[in-house]
Amino acid sequence: MLDCLFIGSTTKDTLLMVEAPPASNQRIAASAVAHACGGVASVAASAFQKLGGNAGLITAVRDPSEVTDFIAANIAARQLPYTDLIRVPGADSPFSMIQVEASGKRCITHFGGCIWQLALDMLDKSALADAKMIHLGGLEEHFCGELAAYCKQNTDALVSVDGGNLSREATDWMLPYVDVFIPDDKTVAKTLGCVPEEACRYYAEKGVCISCVTMGDKGAVAYADGAFHYAAPVRVSVVDTTGAGDNFHGAFLYCLTQGWDLRRTLRFCNAFSGLTCQGLGGLAAEPTLEETLRKMEE
Repeated sequence: MLDCLFIGSTTKDTLLMVEAPPASNQRIAASAVAHACGGVASVAASAFQKLGGNAGLITAVRDPSEVTDFIAANIAARQLPYTDLIRVPGADSPFSMIQVEASGKRCITHFGGCIWQLALDMLDKSALADAKMIHLGGLEEHFCGELAAYCKQNTDALVSVDGGNLSREATDWMLPYVDVFIPDDKTVAKTLGCVPEEACRYYAEKGVCISCVTMGDKGAVAYADGAFHYAAPVRVSVVDTTGAGDNFHGAFLYCLTQGWDLRRTLRFCNAFSGLTCQGLGGLAAEPTLEETLRKMEE
């Protein structure tokens, strides 16, 4: 049985270090380039596995191509206990072009490709049934809701959803089927127009057991059982914030397997995701469990 099955996007990321993103009709030079495997579900699964969890991954790729081969080789090298690269003919594999500024902030141009064509009948239902937790991220939002409902009604798994960039309509529809819901503060501001604490209460009223909002350099807040929990960000030398939120999700689910309280969980997740910002790309600087524990005690 898997500790957590991650379902959603895996991408090939091309990252360019720039002073600032170009304006229209402007050409700029990059000081460095890196090609990395990214994607909301893929990075979260990697974090969970790196920390010692037993992770599986279901994602979508197209017929053989340079991008598909890059993604497949990266996932194979991780040696996850279970992987299912669903082949979707006639659609490109997901990829992103990411311009990273000196501050670590980035501009992302993402092409979802075949991940948007993933459907419930393509999934191995036995894998869903054999997971203690199921995390959904980077999926087409209406399919994400459909899959959350299926998992809640047909499995015993705890259902977790990465709420970043989901619309309010889709979010409201899926929340009754979600146990753990974690968006970022920018998504909260866009969809609800309120502060993170009010958003956490809103998600809880819709049925979520643990709601959390990540706030970048302001830390994170979580809400469960009528109480709020906070954690400040850690101090690191930031190179690139790509994948920080995805790494936070993977670390958060790992903490649930350990039975930690929410205060300790948030401190640990901030330390883990913060340390990942010291490399170019979401996987380049993933720390070990021991490194993260040391950082959270600083």
